[in-house]
Amino acid sequence: MAALSEKLQRIVPGLKLVEAHGKMPAAQIDEVMVGFADGVGDILLATNIIEAGLDVKRANTMIVWRADRFGLAQLHQLRGRVGRGNRRGQVVLLTQAEGGIAERTLKQLRTLATFDRLGAGFEISARDLDMRGAGDMLGDTQAGHMKLIGVELYQHLLELALRQVRGEDVDRWTPDLNMGSPGALPASWIPEADVRLGLYVRLARLADAAALEGFEAELLDRFGPLPAEAESLLARARLRLSARTARVGRVDAGAAAIALTLRKDFAGDTAKAGLMEKDGRFLLIEATEDADRFDLVHALLETLVAAGTGSREPMARKVV
Repeated sequence: MAALSEKLQRIVPGLKLVEAHGKMPAAQIDEVMVGFADGVGDILLATNIIEAGLDVKRANTMIVWRADRFGLAQLHQLRGRVGRGNRRGQVVLLTQAEGGIAERTLKQLRTLATFDRLGAGFEISARDLDMRGAGDMLGDTQAGHMKLIGVELYQHLLELALRQVRGEDVDRWTPDLNMGSPGALPASWIPEADVRLGLYVRLARLADAAALEGFEAELLDRFGPLPAEAESLLARARLRLSARTARVGRVDAGAAAIALTLRKDFAGDTAKAGLMEKDGRFLLIEATEDADRFDLVHALLETLVAAGTGSREPMARKVV
């Protein structure tokens, strides 16, 4: 960028040049962009960080250096930065010799040159889709978001979106448990990192006690007896299901007390559970050992559910 700056200053020595790029502090970028929009500077030398954001109505000409290194959507977005005032805008795309540019890149650049009228965004998107291909949503040729996040997560998100469109209640909150070691699937028990990651993802999506019991049975069948870390991980998963059923957003449990942070839709009887309120949380003052703490928290959550939360979700009962 420094070389371009020196070259521009030699070509137009009478014009003031200002610069904006991603290595500058955010406050400095903001100062440069706002100043340029207000008339400070004649030429703005910038990276593609300007492709969205501030309107500079006095700018009517843009030169894109090495346009072959940009995507079609990026170039279309950049083109929209000029001509936003009362003067017609123009964009000049500069590349190396055409012999050094891939044919697909040339097609993209020609598409941008062809669809140069106002409101051509849809035509550009359609042509880009034709050139790149839509891909196979469930196959190896898929090149979009599904390949990035995985088929299972994509299907999970798609299901939630469909339920929301149908007007169903999509409740995606997760209770926060602050009570010591979170547990784990140790590498000494399951050596393959990708297998462990897949199991963590599945565990995070389990929505009821029956599914959790089935998950534990599968672990026992595939990998043998559960180590202490895995037992702790499953115990926390059961408590998380219980807290969700009781509409408890956060559980803080230590040696001297248990503190619950309730959600707005909580409908239980805290007095019946022996809780007292302090600073927006409900406390049970009772000393516990580490080995007994999970059982006490689980019993407390069951008492809240029995006291009338009105929830229809099944309660998870097994705790180690």
